[in-house]
Parts: sequence; structure tokens; C-alpha cells
Amino acid sequence: MPKEVIRDQAELYDVHVGWDGRGEEGTGHVQVGVETHSGLPLAEVLGGLTSADPAGFRGVWGTLDRAGCNRAIRALKRARDQAYGRDE
Repeated sequence: MPKEVIRDQAELYDVHVGWDGRGEEGTGHVQVGVETHSGLPLAEVLGGLTSADPAGFRGVWGTLDRAGCNRAIRALKRARDQAYGRDE
């Protein structure tokens, strides 16, 4: 599965975008996740690993359908433009 990794400014987390396109409409998938940059469990980075936390839990993932991808793209563009100005 192809994947892009975007590092956050504080280098605490990585944003991952992964996908699997199978060529036919509607048969692939897109996943977006946030994982710890250090490889430490997410609960430890957030401040408090407990015995109930799974040791390998390093992030949170969601799977988007086509409509969800389009909404996320529009939201990110709107946020970028309002925060930094529009691209020329």
C-alpha cells in the first residue's frame, strides 16, 4: 500500500495517508492516521501509560470513503488558505 508521511512541526506525531487502489471504482480504500513520531506508545507520549493500554498502540487510524476524502481535502484547503493565504 503506498503511503505518505507528513511530520508535524513539533516532531511528536506523524500524519500518515495510505491507500490501496484496485483499479475498479469503489474497491480501494484510503486511510488517514496519526502516530507517534518516536515510536513510543501513544498513551506514553500523551502523558500516562497505564497497564490497560496496549503496548503497541502508537496511533489512531480512520478509513475514508470517496466522499470523506473529498470533504477532508476541502477542509484542509480551506484551513490552509485561512491560516497562510491562498496559493497563487
